[in-house]
Amino acid sequence: MITIGALLLAAALKTETFDRDPVWEGHNNRTAPADVETVTQDFGYSATSRASKEKGEIGGTVWRAVRPAWYAETISPKTLDDKLSASGRFAITGKGSSAAIFGWFNANQIEGTSRPLQSLGLQIGTSKDGGMVHIRLHTAQNQSAGTLIPPKEGKKEHNTFRNDGTRYTWKLDYDPHAADGKGRVTFTVRSNLPKPEPFENKPFSFDLPDGYKKQGTVFDRFGLINGTKPGGQTTVYFGDLERDGQPLDLRTDPHWDAVGNRSTSPKGASSANDFGFSNTSRAGGKSGEIGGTIWRMGKLWASYADRVGSLTFEDRLEASGKVMLEVGAPDSGMLFGWFKDRPQDAAPDKAGSFIGVRVAGSSRVGHYFAPAFTTAKGTARTASKGPVLIPGRAYDWTLTYDPTAKNGLGVVRVTLGGESFSLDLKKGDKVQGGQFDRFGLFSIHNDSGHALVKIWFDDLKYTAQKSAQ
Repeated sequence: MITIGALLLAAALKTETFDRDPVWEGHNNRTAPADVETVTQDFGYSATSRASKEKGEIGGTVWRAVRPAWYAETISPKTLDDKLSASGRFAITGKGSSAAIFGWFNANQIEGTSRPLQSLGLQIGTSKDGGMVHIRLHTAQNQSAGTLIPPKEGKKEHNTFRNDGTRYTWKLDYDPHAADGKGRVTFTVRSNLPKPEPFENKPFSFDLPDGYKKQGTVFDRFGLINGTKPGGQTTVYFGDLERDGQPLDLRTDPHWDAVGNRSTSPKGASSANDFGFSNTSRAGGKSGEIGGTIWRMGKLWASYADRVGSLTFEDRLEASGKVMLEVGAPDSGMLFGWFKDRPQDAAPDKAGSFIGVRVAGSSRVGHYFAPAFTTAKGTARTASKGPVLIPGRAYDWTLTYDPTAKNGLGVVRVTLGGESFSLDLKKGDKVQGGQFDRFGLFSIHNDSGHALVKIWFDDLKYTAQKSAQ
């Protein structure tokens, strides 16, 4: 028997399967430029000796652009259970601002990840004043670990490496049995300068965090690949290479795997949002879902949301559905849930009146699916942890806000797959108030650089009006 209470609850929940365009309200959610800037990658084999002792090396002009481009040796698949080593020389000769990555990686790459998924090696970031070198591992599950060479002092990073053609001799080793079986990466470097820098010839290392070796990371390429966050260009060369103790013969063109390394392609635009309704099915179910590319932004925040009744922190709120994170660049994120639409510069996670989920996290973790809220007075809290979204995997999720839990303080709870996490409101939070008249997606406030996340939602149920008492 269906009770009156059950009917009232059902009336408060709205179902949206997106089998057709719901015509939700969008602000700044489709901002891709009409004129797309292009870049020309120009790197690969070179019969020069900028880095090497004799003629024959790998390098050239490398652009940061959304489309992956590489010149790399095809190798037998290696995993983080295998011992790996490489050495050689590199020289930075360009004064542009960009990033180039050299080492092991997987040929299955996705546009816009910033760093190559399933990669281990040198990440060389450059500017007009010089370059910085990180040794970095990026796993198949979008988690990252590494170290700057040398480690930064305080919060400031320095352009330690010269961009005047100085040759640097380097060696990188990965031992899967070190650090109690977690794995350790060790790196040394020295220059051809008359007076060595203090960091030269010193070993720098980092241990893999727990669980990294079990994430299914596979390397099937060894070589040079670009960074895929839109940016500038640099010129860098690598020579006198050895991999796993074997010299690589570069006296003539080895005809390695060449993807986009001598071509013109779209650069991509930082902060070019492209999200809303889509006739696709990445999150699961039938065709039709919402989502897309969402940039971490500042003043010009973006949203795509349904109008809902005037809800507050005194109302019980529920939502559920399916989600799939396709791409999550480092330092990227987004939010979804109930919020107050406003013409103010700041997004609701900063300005106030939000309750829902924050999809973000450190590069070491990836992207948490974490409960979060912001009161009308701007008090903002996010759970320090939450379930982790593994890119490419579809999940069922739930979101509940119970204003009566914790003796009336209120609790926000999320579940993703089989995991649940809660965020308790503190004394005085709920009385600061908050009104919600939208339910949907919006961009995260920019407080650590621009980066994109590509995410999809489907088969939603959510509180759209107050339940009758």
